[in-house]
Amino acid sequence: MSFKNSSLLCFSLLLAFSCAVHAFDITKLLKKYPELSTFNNYLTQTNLAAQINSRNTITVLAVDNDAASSLSGKSQDAIKAIISTHVVLDYFDQKKLTEAIGGKEQLTTLYQSSGLAVNQQGFIKVELVGEGNIGFGSAVKGAHADAELVKTVTAQPYNISILQISKLIVFPGADSTKAQSAKAPVAAAVVAKAPVSSKTAKAPASSRKVTAPSPSPSSSDDESATADSPGEADAPEAATPSLSPSVAEAPGPAGAADGAADAQAPSSSSSSIKIGLVGAVAVMSFASLLVTF
Repeated sequence: MSFKNSSLLCFSLLLAFSCAVHAFDITKLLKKYPELSTFNNYLTQTNLAAQINSRNTITVLAVDNDAASSLSGKSQDAIKAIISTHVVLDYFDQKKLTEAIGGKEQLTTLYQSSGLAVNQQGFIKVELVGEGNIGFGSAVKGAHADAELVKTVTAQPYNISILQISKLIVFPGADSTKAQSAKAPVAAAVVAKAPVSSKTAKAPASSRKVTAPSPSPSSSDDESATADSPGEADAPEAATPSLSPSVAEAPGPAGAADGAADAQAPSSSSSSIKIGLVGAVAVMSFASLLVTF
């Protein structure tokens, strides 16, 4: 029995919470007040009504038709920016407003969440004006809190509160909002370039010089060759026909293998002659054996 009661209680709370999420429709609420019809129409035109209805807790500072007529002739972006500063992202009634005044609290508006607000444009301040009246104004430095509270239109604690104020709150720079909204953040194009050396990199020249021998000592200076380019192989130059076979050429670092191959060439021919002689001897021995038998 206890479990059943607990389940019913949880279901009731869940149902109540679900109803609270979509507990109001701002256009329907304002439709009951013809003197606020112009303001209500602007909420629909700027699509702010849908944003208001999507929130659980909100306060709308509405103005009558005469006050709203001052928006005529302004751009759609400017109208949306101004109207969105009349939507406070919390529930406020007269009692809570008085507490905000005492704490010098600034109220966060829907315009602040747009990402376009600069220099406190997305906040409004609440002050006591005149003979103890509650006044609203832009939180931008130097702006006046001259929009006075007229009355409470309707309230659904603690979801929505609609308050009527005497005039529109127009923050400094509202008319240039179109230029601000049109500016999309552009990332600076960064072109990756490989660092270019101020000097052409050169491989160190080989300190070893390869000098080709010459027939006469006097011409040895003319035949010397130095490997200056890193791409050239330091191979020995071909010997002249007059050179003696006993003269050995010093191969460069990159031509060591070629030098070794050249050095082994005479031994290879000698080996071939020896193999031929051994073969001939073997044939002659085999022939002598046949004659013996």
